[in-house]
Amino acid sequence: MKIALLTIVVILIMGIYWFQEKSKVYNKAPTDFVVLESDTESTDYLPIVEKNWLDETELKYSNKEWHRYRNEHSELAKKLCGEVYDTWKGEVSHSEFLNKLTKEQRMYFALINFEAQTNNGGVYQFLFNYPELAIVTLEAMKAAELGKLTDDYEKVLNEFFGKFGTIQELKKRFAEENRTWDKRWDSFIEGYKELPTAEKIKGYFYNKDYQKEYQSKIVQFVKNNAHGLMKTE
Repeated sequence: MKIALLTIVVILIMGIYWFQEKSKVYNKAPTDFVVLESDTESTDYLPIVEKNWLDETELKYSNKEWHRYRNEHSELAKKLCGEVYDTWKGEVSHSEFLNKLTKEQRMYFALINFEAQTNNGGVYQFLFNYPELAIVTLEAMKAAELGKLTDDYEKVLNEFFGKFGTIQELKKRFAEENRTWDKRWDSFIEGYKELPTAEKIKGYFYNKDYQKEYQSKIVQFVKNNAHGLMKTE
């Protein structure tokens, strides 16, 4: 009798769980990703700088001791990223705005946002606040030759989105598996989605020497891609 009663209780519990899962309305996951190749890109948002501005900015800090927040990198970011963001009035989404910029700007903005968010609250915070930048950031890291971080961040995306082989495969999955992605997003925002490699990145990203290395790579990225990040006069 007791066994039969226990069996009924188990069946009822399983039935309730099944109904809840079937009837649950998942939070709509963001799928409006910033892409590397955009049909809406233009040079309309390139900031105008003086012809020798890059060289002068480098010279300005060449004889100064490196400082995490006041250096050549921060100067470039203020002009090339901050001032462009000032033109965004919120009439379109963040993704739509960035997709109007050049390819080089999209990658640069992704790296700047990644740094700011990760410094503040880790990779988890970056993905929570800017999931639309998740994919383009990996492409940007590769372009900036950020070696170790690129490898670790790709592992984070595998933990976040599920295993994928190529960026194209990942984009296709979002288009075809919306409900699955919604469920993953729910787990993530509710704190159930663990990202162990994000903790690994946290272990070295805050380090002063690594910050210096990261920022120097971003500065070099600017110099290598100046044509897509600014106009000179």
